[in-house]
Amino acid sequence: MKFLYFLFIILASSTYRCADDVVDCNEASQNMVGEWSGIINYTNPYSANGKTHNFSLYINSSKDCTFKGFITFEDSNTSFNVSGAIDIYGWVSFIEEDYRFDSGEYSDCVFFEGNNNTCETWPYLRWKEGTKYEETRIKIDPNILTGKIHRPNSFESRWRLLRGDYSISKK
Repeated sequence: MKFLYFLFIILASSTYRCADDVVDCNEASQNMVGEWSGIINYTNPYSANGKTHNFSLYINSSKDCTFKGFITFEDSNTSFNVSGAIDIYGWVSFIEEDYRFDSGEYSDCVFFEGNNNTCETWPYLRWKEGTKYEETRIKIDPNILTGKIHRPNSFESRWRLLRGDYSISKK
């Protein structure tokens, strides 16, 4: 019986500590509204290792624990619509859902080359939809976010996987 009391005390105290880590995700998503600027440092594919892109993230709306906006890049006219969410523990993720403006780096390659393998190499594959930004915790400093990017696709071979790190700050 003492064991059950001891177990209850441990579980109750660990639950209490977790409760301190909870954030108001509604308020946090409202804080996302505005202009952010940052940099992406690519690590994969191998030919992209060490390459960077400066970018701006514009969040123009939030509802509950979600937000929407778009992302632009300093050296490309291609821009993507993004949507994201923040959970109650302060973890932020967002994804480049579809083109806001397609300047053709990827889509023209597919159209003109007729060879999808060529278009799945660096730098063309960067401009494909679906890049996800995650492993980001808003709790540390809500106006500076750092995390990982990748484009999840179980059908892409390792040399086609887009991966890297990003850091953004709110203006």
